[in-house]
Amino acid sequence: MGYFDRPAQQGDGINITPFTALNPIPDFDIIIVGAGPAGCAAARTLAQGGWRVGLFDKTQFPREKTCGDALIPDAHTALEKLGLRERVEQISYPTTALRLISFNGSEVTVRGKTASTPRIRLDGLLLESAQEVGAIFYPSHDFQSAQDVDGSHYTVGFLKDKTTVTFTATWVLLATGANVAPVEQVGLLDRAEPSSFAVRQYVRNPRLGKDFKELVFILDHTVRGGYGWVFPGPDDVFNIGVGYFGSTHKHGSLRHDFDAFVQSQPLVKDLMSDGEVVSPLRGAPLRTGLSGARFADGGILATGECVGTTFPLTGEGIGKALETGVLAAEQLLAHAPQGRLAVAQAYTTSMMALKPKFEAYRKAELLLRWPWLTNLLVFKASKNEYVRERLEALFNERLDPSRLFRMRTWLKLFRLF
Repeated sequence: MGYFDRPAQQGDGINITPFTALNPIPDFDIIIVGAGPAGCAAARTLAQGGWRVGLFDKTQFPREKTCGDALIPDAHTALEKLGLRERVEQISYPTTALRLISFNGSEVTVRGKTASTPRIRLDGLLLESAQEVGAIFYPSHDFQSAQDVDGSHYTVGFLKDKTTVTFTATWVLLATGANVAPVEQVGLLDRAEPSSFAVRQYVRNPRLGKDFKELVFILDHTVRGGYGWVFPGPDDVFNIGVGYFGSTHKHGSLRHDFDAFVQSQPLVKDLMSDGEVVSPLRGAPLRTGLSGARFADGGILATGECVGTTFPLTGEGIGKALETGVLAAEQLLAHAPQGRLAVAQAYTTSMMALKPKFEAYRKAELLLRWPWLTNLLVFKASKNEYVRERLEALFNERLDPSRLFRMRTWLKLFRLF
């Protein structure tokens, strides 16, 4: 049974028995706020571990989510760990590689396990996978507060149909994506401003859709301080978008830049020439670089994009949202018996272990401000197997990305032809 067909469950949208001295057992072992990839990955992992999981979201499902829809190797690894890889593949459009087109039109293709899955389908499947192992889903519940109860439990308030309802739980996990209001409310927010911004549009083109097997990532001067992409999807529908590094989107018109990108790129122009636009242009902020928020305080943890798990440079976030959602759940399962401090320390340590990779991608954003250097790298990779293999290893997370930005690496690249 899918989540669309699920019968109403006791407690859906109402205030169940509150935590009191006469009722010492909390409603849930954990309340997870946000039913996107990070929240559902954590919910599935914890429910499989025997925890009573309440999974809350401010919206109804199915819901649209502005996203590039690409699944790169880290997403496939996380889905494998969740036991969902084959199920996701059934609703995905398989691709075989990533094609990188540089500012001057030079390009290189790197191989890797990739696919494209519309977020409306992916999020539905992930939510269903959490519910099927016991997580209880509460849609249309907008998080308001989390109050500590004697250092042992939390009373968590939500706004439902203009009425405040409360639930109790031993732990709280925030997985609210780019929405940082809940993170700020619990005191974990360090920076509210998003790191980047992206816009996308869906276009159907049966002529190109049948043979298009690559994720295309395009560096283009028309997108000031950013990049563009063309990702094929199921049913001959392409996801076309542009993304911006930092706050550069504030200095121009998103619609103008998107239109200029469409007109300047031969591939995109061809796709749009006889394509059918099937969605409006939609935008969303991105929180990248594993920065902007702390990971834990007491029995409250945060995971996924609200703590910056979207990659700098590429804007890819599905894989790391899944990975960090599982990571939070694993630390809770392993260390909850030792108390809040043990969980917070273990989770923070495991998240900080990911930091060097994010820092390396952040450095790449600076690198791409010099287009001639990017052109050189792409040209070298297209002509030299060693350089291309290095890029493939980086893309497939078999290579420490910081190695790409060492001086000796670039000296070696200059010598290779």
